[in-house]
Amino acid sequence: AGIHSGHCNGETKRRNVTSATSQKKVCLTFKQEWLNEIVQTDTSDGPGKSVKLSDIFIHGANGIVCKICSHAKIKGDFSTGKTWTEWKLDYLKRHLIQKCHTDAVKSLYNQKHGTSINQLLGESRESREKRTDLANKNKSNPEQIKILIDNVLLAIKMNSSMLSVQEIHNHLAKYFSLPDSWRSKNYAFEFVESINAVVQSETMERVRNAYAHTLIVDESTDITVHKMLVLYIKFREQKQVAYKTVFAGIIQLAGCSAQDIADAIMKFYMHQGLDLQKMVMLTSDGASVMLGKHNGVTAILRLQIPHLTEQHCVAHREDLGIDDAWKGVPLMKEVETLLRTVYSTFSRSSVKKGKFNELADVLEVDSLSFRPLNEVRWLSRHQAVNSFLRNYSLLTEYCTKEANNDDPIAKYCLKKLSDPKYRVAITVLGDVLEELAQLCVSLQRSNLTTIDAHCYARAKMEKLRSQYLGQHVYWSNRVNELLEKSDSSVNTTNIILFVHKVCDHLDARFPEGELKEWSAFSLETLDSALDFDYGTDYVTRLTEKFHAFLKQTDESATASICQQYKDFKFTVKEQRKMGALQTFGEMVTWTLKSQDFTELAQLIDICGTFQASSADCERGFSLMNRIKTNSRNRLQTAHLDQLMRIRTTQTEGPINLDKVYNHWKGDKDRRERF
Repeated sequence: AGIHSGHCNGETKRRNVTSATSQKKVCLTFKQEWLNEIVQTDTSDGPGKSVKLSDIFIHGANGIVCKICSHAKIKGDFSTGKTWTEWKLDYLKRHLIQKCHTDAVKSLYNQKHGTSINQLLGESRESREKRTDLANKNKSNPEQIKILIDNVLLAIKMNSSMLSVQEIHNHLAKYFSLPDSWRSKNYAFEFVESINAVVQSETMERVRNAYAHTLIVDESTDITVHKMLVLYIKFREQKQVAYKTVFAGIIQLAGCSAQDIADAIMKFYMHQGLDLQKMVMLTSDGASVMLGKHNGVTAILRLQIPHLTEQHCVAHREDLGIDDAWKGVPLMKEVETLLRTVYSTFSRSSVKKGKFNELADVLEVDSLSFRPLNEVRWLSRHQAVNSFLRNYSLLTEYCTKEANNDDPIAKYCLKKLSDPKYRVAITVLGDVLEELAQLCVSLQRSNLTTIDAHCYARAKMEKLRSQYLGQHVYWSNRVNELLEKSDSSVNTTNIILFVHKVCDHLDARFPEGELKEWSAFSLETLDSALDFDYGTDYVTRLTEKFHAFLKQTDESATASICQQYKDFKFTVKEQRKMGALQTFGEMVTWTLKSQDFTELAQLIDICGTFQASSADCERGFSLMNRIKTNSRNRLQTAHLDQLMRIRTTQTEGPINLDKVYNHWKGDKDRRERF
């Protein structure tokens, strides 16, 4: 009880001391003696003056009034009377460094010491020259500002924060004369805003003037788990024949439903002044929220854009086809387990990885790092199998050595590696995945049209069927060597089954009739034997669907386009025979330049605007993750959007510093016009 009583008394004493201390710092009423304290501050008489607080503040019934703010007519409580529930001397001192007070001091100082009309008329020649020289020094030099803007561009290209820009400015100031007032972090952000404003204005102006465009969208999350929607636009500039895909913007989504995404897209178009009716295609991944038949984003947008065409990304389609075939063959699941086991063994243990590398040095062979079998990366299967095959012999030696030490994982791997069935299967799998990886790279090209993508996919399927599914199987040289070395016959039924399933799934995802009316412009169709009336019905339906894009909308326009198509298909066929037109892109360029098919070129231009892949959005998310890292996770969406737009523009060429400087100079009225 005595200990408890002593503890309570000590606690009471501490509370009393704390209460007394707080009463000294904070008071319920204003103390008049505070105004007698002397402080050093800027006044209308000059900077750094020692004055009493009573010369600046006055206390009355309405509270504290700042004489300077009141005289300068600055809007605020200190001009009319500021009160607190609890008073503190520091509150008065803090007001002396606030922007509203410093602006009032500058205003009164300029009124008192400024150059009035009488002073201008009465000043001497020397005073005038001195004043002019001082004014010229305060003016910014355009070349100096351009250097500062260029430093900001360098920091963005190096993926550095705006804090590093100050270090670059200060370093260059050792060799060049750079104004101190423009080297702060705040002006670096202003330069970023000006650069973005110039780039965005030019890009959106080109999109607005384009004949038609395709919107490419995809959604993902950033490092802070915010839902982001990235937008790219493919279009052709006026008086140009080449198509380009540009970064349009990135939007933070409030919700992930189809209606939320559609509303975000329409709001973006309205804000940028883009014509929603010029959108001819929406390209995205195969998520149901995007391509749902009734409630998807495309279905919602089609209510306002009747001619809108949807496109499921061809690269995603290929990957889904491989994944479906992979899951349908038990042997491939066993191979996948082996690949994941080997990768996990060496990626999670630096000791085992060190032993593996030491064994490679002893045997004097090259080793390659094992790659993960990532399910969300399109080329990961090929990379994982390729690295596994490169290390096959070395891995067998390592597992043999470790199996003698009773390592259960090494014993499992050695059993699989010693079975010729698995080695042949993995080798054939490497050959097949190499072909599919080449197709995947082709399908990830920027500005890839739907006709070219369909042609690449169908051609690769026919090649695989001809090589593995015909009457005779054409194994590669390394597979033939393994089959010859094998003592027992290796059953390749499951391997052929895998190739058969791959071709079937790809055939289902790239059907022959997918192009529908646009098959009238397919090179494969034009190369075949053509009837005189072939394609006329297709062209007629396309003319009716996209009549809003035609210069003439009457019935004579449809007849004229159909007549031009009859000449067009036979002319292209002859051009193909001579080798003048190799790809669909070359055919589009040739048609746009031709004077004989000006009306038909309007439909072909729309087909050329189509984008088959959303790989640009995937690259955009990769860029977003490189910019918004763990150390920069507080980047806001607006600033992130600006940095991504500038970075993508830098890859195309240099940014015009003159335009950026002129925009920065005229952005705010407080900057001096000169």
